[in-house]
Amino acid sequence: MKPTDLNLLHALDILIEEQSVGRTAERLGLSPPSVSRLLARAREIMGDPILVRAGRELVATEYARTQHARIRNIIAEAQDVLLPNTELHLDRLERRFTIRANEGFTAAFASSLAARIAHDAPKAELRFAQEHESDDDALREGRIDLDIGALRAMGPEVRVQTIFRDHHIGLALPDHPIFKTEISPERFVSFPQISVSRRGRAEGPVDQALMAHYGLQRQVSLIVPSFMLAIAALPGTELIALVPRFVLRAVEALGIQLRTFDIPVPLDTLVIAQAWHPRFDRDAAHRFLRQCVREVCAPVRRQDDKTS
Repeated sequence: MKPTDLNLLHALDILIEEQSVGRTAERLGLSPPSVSRLLARAREIMGDPILVRAGRELVATEYARTQHARIRNIIAEAQDVLLPNTELHLDRLERRFTIRANEGFTAAFASSLAARIAHDAPKAELRFAQEHESDDDALREGRIDLDIGALRAMGPEVRVQTIFRDHHIGLALPDHPIFKTEISPERFVSFPQISVSRRGRAEGPVDQALMAHYGLQRQVSLIVPSFMLAIAALPGTELIALVPRFVLRAVEALGIQLRTFDIPVPLDTLVIAQAWHPRFDRDAAHRFLRQCVREVCAPVRRQDDKTS
């Protein structure tokens, strides 16, 4: 890539962000006519207006908006190639690591992960971001460092690494009547249950399996958006909650006495993975973060190895 091409991409990145020739000129330290010439060149190369009039303002075209993240990625990767591969000094590392994960993972591992990072990089900061229903651009745009959760398709450019495998278990109070005899599928569905869904859905994979294998249907009496809220809702009820086994690591902190049981329904193995953008492949600090995540999750991984 020619230096002039990289400069054009840098100008284009700011033009799409600012949607203003004047503000872009200020940020680049150029004159407005110079930025206008850069915009004209970009329009010619890309075959798109990039910015169009909307009243007295300029707005980015739909094509420009969809290409914005790609432009930033190209710039970041080019800069990464040009930067020297310097040695990482963890004791002096001042960096905020942002991880997106659900509340169950955060409750189970945030404390141990923070302690692990602080041991080697005391000046680093760890931040957990709230999990959203659909925001796959967060990795591409650099708003988060890692996305941790159930394995799913995230685009061909995203790097994905399995952290551990797990399965769902049933939770209820120790004196719950479900424990009085063998827990069959029929007995399992005879008690009211909690559905965990960020989208407010009452049904999920367990319901599909119940219907497909046994022709049975659960009675869902409560729907909550997180596993930790499901656990907190159990005291004083005969409700049943289904959670990933690793969430049990956080139950003790709540001070709630609970009893587990195997769900009498065939369910798929839960694969928990960490995902990141390839711009961080050679980033030593990011590699340190990924290694810390694997280390704090190792006990769950070893437990899975013993039971598999």
